[in-house]
Amino acid sequence: MKFSRRSLFGSGAASLFAGALSFPARSQNNKPGQKPKNIIFCVADGMAIQVVTMVDQYQQIVHGHRSYWSTLLDEEYATSGLQDTRSLNSLVTDSAAASSAWGSGRHIWNGQINIFPDKTQLRTLTSLMSEAGVRCGLVTTTTMTHATPAGFAVNCIERDFEGLIAEEYLKSGVDVLLGGGAKFFSPTLRPDKKDLYAEFRQAGYNIATTRKELLDGAKSAKILGIFHDTHLPFTVDQRHNAEYQETKPTLAEMARTAIENLKDSPKGFLLQIEGGKVDHGAHGNDLAAMLYDQMAFEEAVKVAVEFALKDKETLVIITADHACGGPSLNGAGEEYIDSTSGLKHLSGMESSYAPIFKAIGKTPSSAQVRDVVNAKLGVTFTDAEAKGVAAAIKGKSPFALSQFHKSPNAALAMALGNHTKVTWTSGNHTSDHVLVTAVGPGNEEMAGVTPNIRFFDIMLASKDLKWENPTMTFEEAKKHRVKPQVALDPELHRLYASDEECESAFGE
Repeated sequence: MKFSRRSLFGSGAASLFAGALSFPARSQNNKPGQKPKNIIFCVADGMAIQVVTMVDQYQQIVHGHRSYWSTLLDEEYATSGLQDTRSLNSLVTDSAAASSAWGSGRHIWNGQINIFPDKTQLRTLTSLMSEAGVRCGLVTTTTMTHATPAGFAVNCIERDFEGLIAEEYLKSGVDVLLGGGAKFFSPTLRPDKKDLYAEFRQAGYNIATTRKELLDGAKSAKILGIFHDTHLPFTVDQRHNAEYQETKPTLAEMARTAIENLKDSPKGFLLQIEGGKVDHGAHGNDLAAMLYDQMAFEEAVKVAVEFALKDKETLVIITADHACGGPSLNGAGEEYIDSTSGLKHLSGMESSYAPIFKAIGKTPSSAQVRDVVNAKLGVTFTDAEAKGVAAAIKGKSPFALSQFHKSPNAALAMALGNHTKVTWTSGNHTSDHVLVTAVGPGNEEMAGVTPNIRFFDIMLASKDLKWENPTMTFEEAKKHRVKPQVALDPELHRLYASDEECESAFGE
C-alpha cells in the first residue's frame, strides 16, 4: 500500500514537499505476491530530495513540462518512500558503504567495500545472483571502478584501490560493465602496465571505447565499455562539446544498450544504473553540473521504466545512495518573487566549475573572474562578488573560518547564490533520508522508510534466494579499524589507488 504525504512526513512537514513532490495513496496494479524476473536498480549518487524538486520546477518554468521522476510520483503503478542511508561508523555514509549495504545486506565502514575492518569478506549480490543463473550489469557515468558500481560486485579493503577493483570484476559475475576509467584498464595508463582489456577480451568480453563501438556491439554476450580516461564528462560540458557528443555515450544510451544485452536471459537479469556525477556536482556546489546530470539520469530512468512497463516482469527501483551538499532554492526578493527567476539562470549555464577555474587561473583579478563567469554561466558578478571569489582562489577566502565554506568552489557558489537563489550547507554528504520510487512487480516493498541494508534481501528474494552475511557492531569494527595508509602496503597504493580527488571541491 502506498503512503500519503501526511502519513510519511506528518502534517507539518508535508507542506515542505507539496507541489513538486506528491505521494498519492492508490492501489497497486501488480498481482499480490508476484515476483520480478528482472531488477533495474537506478542510483542518482549524492541526490538530495531537493534536487528532484529543483529539476521538476526548472523543467516546468523553462520547458513547460514536469520532470520524469516527478511524474512517476503521481502514477498509479509506482510506489514511493524513503531510504535510511547510514553506514557502520556514521549517520553520514559514503558511497562505498552505501552501495555495500545494498550489495551485502550489512552496514559497512565508510571507505570500504563489502568487507569489515578485520578483513572479513562478505558475499556480494552479483556473486549470488550470477551463481543462480541471473545475468548482471553495471552502468555508470563515473569510473567503472568507483564505489557505487563496485558495491554490488566486489570486496575491497579500500575504495580508492580502483586498479585492484578493475581486476576483481573479472571474477565478479558481472556480464556488462559500462562507464569511464580507462586509466584502470589500459596498459599504457596503469602503473603496473597490466593490460586488462586483453584479459577481459580473453574472458569473452567485447571491448568498446567509443559511443559507436558501444551502439554497434549491443548484442554481444558480454561487454566492457570504457569511454573516458577518468569519469565521463559532466552533462553540461558534454552538451557544449561536439567531440564529447560524438564519442561519449549518454547514460540513457548505456542503459538502453545494457538492457538490450541482458533482456533475453532465461533466468532474468540484475542491472545497476548510476548517475554518479550528480554527486560530483553536489560536492563541488556546482548547480549546473548537478542539475543537468540529474536530468540525464532521469532520461536513463525513463528508458528503464518504459522497458518495465512493456515487459511487465521487471522491477525498477529508483533512489540515491545518500544526499550531498544540502542544496536548496531559497525565498528571495519581496514576497519571494525573485526565487523563480533565480532558478531560470540555469538555462544560461554552459559549463561546470572545472573549466571555469581553469580559465580564471590560480592568481586571477576580479575582472578575470567576472568575465569568465559571465561568459560560461551567463551571470554578471558585482565587484565585491568577483573579489571574494578571486581571494578564495588565492587561498584567502572571506569564509576561511568555516570548515564547510572556505574552498574556492564554496566562494563561487555563494556568489552565484545571490543570483540563482540556490545555496548549499556544505560540500559534503549529509544524513538526509533519500527518495525511493519503484515500478513493477514487488514495488510495494518500497513504501515507508526502508533501511539501505534491506534492499539486498528484497533483491535476493525475487529469485527465492536468501543469504546471511556475518554482522559486526560499531564497537567491534572500531577495534580493527586503522587508517588504510598505515595498515596497507604503500606499494598497493602506488599500483592500485586512484591519484585523483574524484570528489574534490576545487576543479575536477
